Amino acid sequence: MVKRKKGREEKIIELKNVHKYYEIGEDYVKAVNGVDLIIKKGDFVAIVGPSGSGKSTMMNLVGALDFATNGDIFLDSINIEELEESELAQIRGRKIGFVFQTFNLIPTMTAIENVMLPMTFQGISIEERRERAEKLLNEIGLGHRLDHLPSELSGGER
Repeated sequence: MVKRKKGREEKIIELKNVHKYYEIGEDYVKAVNGVDLIIKKGDFVAIVGPSGSGKSTMMNLVGALDFATNGDIFLDSINIEELEESELAQIRGRKIGFVFQTFNLIPTMTAIENVMLPMTFQGISIEERRERAEKLLNEIGLGHRLDHLPSELSGGER
C-alpha cells in the first residue's frame, strides 16, 4: 500500500510491466513478473514478501544494478534501460542510495576510507569527503574507529 501526501504528484520511480527472468539450466525462474509501480515524491513504500519472492531483484532493477528482461523502468521520467553505463553510473552516484543486506566494505580500506569512497564518484574534494565521513561516523558513534579495517570492527559496527 502506498500512502501519499496531498500535492505531491511528481513521479520519481515508475515500473511498467517489468519482468526479470533467470535461466538456471533448462529452467526459467520468474523473479519479477509483470510489475507495475509508481512512486511519487513524498511516498513511503515498503516492499515485503517471503524469501525468494523477488524483493531484492526488484530493488536491483530500480537501482540500476541489473536490467529487466522485459518492461520499462523510469527514474525521474528517464528510461534507465536506454542509458549507457556511464550515464547509469552518474545516476547511481547522484540519485540512488543503497543499503545492502551484506556489509560490502572493502577489507583493505579503513572505516573512513570506506565511507569516503562513494563520494569520490560524485566529484567531491578529498577534504570535503574526509570532513563528511568523519561527521557521519561520529554521528553513529564510530568516531573512535575511523582508522580501523572492517576486520577490526564488530558486526554491528560494520
